[in-house]
Amino acid sequence: MIPTIGPADRKELEQGLKRLKLRWIRDHLDELSEIALQEEASYLDYLAYLVKEEVRGRDETQIRNSLKAARFPVHKSLDDFDFSFQTSVSQQTVRDLASLEFARAHENLILLGPPGVGKSHLAIALGIRAVEEKMRVRFWTAADLVQDLYSHLADGSLRRYIQSLTRYDLLIIDELGYLKLDQTASDHLFQLVADAYERTSLIITSNLDFREWAEMFANPSTAAAVLDRLLHHAHVLSLKGDSYRLRSRLVPPKQSAD
Repeated sequence: MIPTIGPADRKELEQGLKRLKLRWIRDHLDELSEIALQEEASYLDYLAYLVKEEVRGRDETQIRNSLKAARFPVHKSLDDFDFSFQTSVSQQTVRDLASLEFARAHENLILLGPPGVGKSHLAIALGIRAVEEKMRVRFWTAADLVQDLYSHLADGSLRRYIQSLTRYDLLIIDELGYLKLDQTASDHLFQLVADAYERTSLIITSNLDFREWAEMFANPSTAAAVLDRLLHHAHVLSLKGDSYRLRSRLVPPKQSAD
């Protein structure tokens, strides 16, 4: 016979749930008690429900924490991507990428195109999909990544830091090409790409065509070495068209009737 829990036992129950790290159940005790009374389920069915909801709650917490750790600047989804405006990339291609098979195979995705055509949107949305699939993801702009690498160079932890990044499933470098890299930054970025090669998937967005990458790096040989590793196992999308951000300004205002 299962004893009835009185008010004095409530604290002991909560402490037991805390010790077992069953946070979702502990946070929803009153709600769960009402469900048990209303449903009149068997003990086994009710236990199965509790376990299912605890797992779901833990998954939601994990995703929330992983999204925070990934450091996305904004939340973007593939459902919000305007394919009617950005017609240079097909929905089927994006759906195939959203399966994340490229990331599981340690392949790269390079998104090229002028500002405002949706490169960052796709990169972030695919990164968020990866987090939802319980992949480890990290996002930077290229400028922030360079600053990050310099910071670790200053305290002598650069090599260890780069090695730690290859334990991620997906690394996203946004806006590569707006910042000309000096010799040190060029070498550091090459080292990251080289270490990630066939171990960690990369998504990179750039406003520069591959032929222009030699101008971004301190010397053409470094650019060639980076591209050699990036493109060996890569999907490349070239986005074209007008800027999303300028779209509203390109549409003339309606004239009021006289």
